[in-house]
Amino acid sequence: MKLLKLVLLPLISLIFGASSIYSYNRDIEVVRYVSGTIKGIGWSSSELEMELLKYDHALEQLASGSTNVDNMQLRFELLWSRIDVLQEGKESAPLRERAEAKALLDALEALLIRLDERVFSLQAGDIEGIRAIQQELAPFRQQARDFNVNSFSGIDPWRQLDVTHNLRVHSLGYLGGLLLSGGLMLFLLYRENRRNRHLAYHDALTGLPNRTHFYQQMELAIDRAKREQGKLAVHMIDLNNFKEINDGLGHETGDQLLCIVAERLHRCVNNAGTIARIGGDEFIVVQERVGGPDDALQMALRLRHTLSREAQMKGGHLTPFASIGTSIYPDHGHEVVDLLGHADTAMYYAKTVKSGSARLFTTDMDEQRLRRQRLAVALKAALESDQLCLHYQPIFRLDSLEIEAVEALLRWQPSDYGRVNPLEVILVAEQHGLAQQLNEWVLNTACRQLAYWHKEGFTQLKVNVNVSPNIFAGGRLANTVEKTLAATEIPADSLVLEITEDTSLWDTASSLETLASLRELGVGIALDDFGTGYSSFSHLRQLPVNKLKIDKSFVQDLPTDPRAVSLVKTIIELAHNLGMKVTAEGIEEENHLRVLKQLGCDLGQGYHMTRPAAAILMTQYLKARPLILPQTDQDNLMR
Repeated sequence: MKLLKLVLLPLISLIFGASSIYSYNRDIEVVRYVSGTIKGIGWSSSELEMELLKYDHALEQLASGSTNVDNMQLRFELLWSRIDVLQEGKESAPLRERAEAKALLDALEALLIRLDERVFSLQAGDIEGIRAIQQELAPFRQQARDFNVNSFSGIDPWRQLDVTHNLRVHSLGYLGGLLLSGGLMLFLLYRENRRNRHLAYHDALTGLPNRTHFYQQMELAIDRAKREQGKLAVHMIDLNNFKEINDGLGHETGDQLLCIVAERLHRCVNNAGTIARIGGDEFIVVQERVGGPDDALQMALRLRHTLSREAQMKGGHLTPFASIGTSIYPDHGHEVVDLLGHADTAMYYAKTVKSGSARLFTTDMDEQRLRRQRLAVALKAALESDQLCLHYQPIFRLDSLEIEAVEALLRWQPSDYGRVNPLEVILVAEQHGLAQQLNEWVLNTACRQLAYWHKEGFTQLKVNVNVSPNIFAGGRLANTVEKTLAATEIPADSLVLEITEDTSLWDTASSLETLASLRELGVGIALDDFGTGYSSFSHLRQLPVNKLKIDKSFVQDLPTDPRAVSLVKTIIELAHNLGMKVTAEGIEEENHLRVLKQLGCDLGQGYHMTRPAAAILMTQYLKARPLILPQTDQDNLMR
């Protein structure tokens, strides 16, 4: 029986496919025929008659004094333009295939050539001249009218309809075969319906309800709680650093971990609620018949404890950590959207703890979300009105203390909020779809400023621009940079893009392609905050970067921690062996500078050298070229 099904189903599928293809081709033939004849000729002939009538009406209005010469001349040019289109346009080709149409168009074109000088010399009071032109146009109006009527009646349209009818009759025969084969397929596939329904409402990996099914279950749970006048809790669960696990240990390990998490949630919740996987590493537990906030929080803590136990994986042991945000019905909302939003807000606060935690939603948490929403509106307006600004911090060659480049740093101080931290600006932009626009603004502004400095004589100066993961993952970075370089006319090697290690790990294949495209343009690539990301050394050899920036956390400990010195020395030697320059960030003391020089570090930046400055102050600094800015200037730079 199974063998018969295996043979019969492909055979029916073949019949179904052949019938479908043939029926489709026949229908396409019908559509092309109708479009190329009735529609093409009918529309074209109607447009021709309409333009003739409009021009005749314009002449009549000119004679009566209800319009001016300009309007009459405009209608004449439109008539001529329409005839040109009908003579040359692709869509009017069926019209020109008819001999009477071609003759009419040629005669009309010849008439317009003869009338051209008279029309443009005609005056409003020249009744005799107007009537003479109308008289010459009269035969063509009638010819156009007759041709237009014949386009929709007579032997040709009837012949077209007959052909269309025959094609439809033939298609019905094949439609019968289509219905027969389709009916047989439906019969064979009927038993698969329940399985398909399960797949439609459940996650294929874990077997848990998916987002669609969850919303249905959530609505039912809220209805039950409303009838019973009780409470329910929504626990939103997110695994910490799951992306790093997935990228670093492989998708197979990530999938295995998700299945373990689903199994643990199922055992923990048992029959006390509903579990769903709504995406990636996000799970939701709906806890019904909740006594109050303490009861809900106890469940959240129990879920977190259950998930945080060590898991036995194929390649070893792994301990997952989870962040859990909880909201309660009806305390925190009566609708699914409200409860999920508040649980998500609470989860955001839970993620601020490195190893994760469980947090119950409180109303003051909404203040931060509301602030970001308002900041997003203000940021959009600031981008459109160019109210943001950039400050620039010099990057020095440590051997000579000459300035090699400046790093562009975002500054924004809206009137309602005071100065906003650049990290918060970037976070708001990414959460509200403004990251692309913000990155392009920073890139364009920095490159324009560099072009100005080059014109002022600082031709060797470079600019470093930070690139957020959002624009990097979008795949448009290389094209954006190429357009910016062309618009600002700065050399490609004067631009250095700073990317974080996490940025480069969004998608290894596309990341390498994007970086390779940028390097082909001649743009410099610096790996920012080196040493703080995931699996730094294993990815370093794959990335086409030519600079490393040592994170300031390593630099701070250089004078007091020999291990920090050894680590920085190793990074510098590794980078030099790979043909890369090394920049040290956070040089705040003379001791930092002294040790970095001894270790052979190429470049450095920090408050000990100079603070970030607005463009106008940085211009003055570049011209003066002191080693350290005066203290009075330093006090003003960060304002």
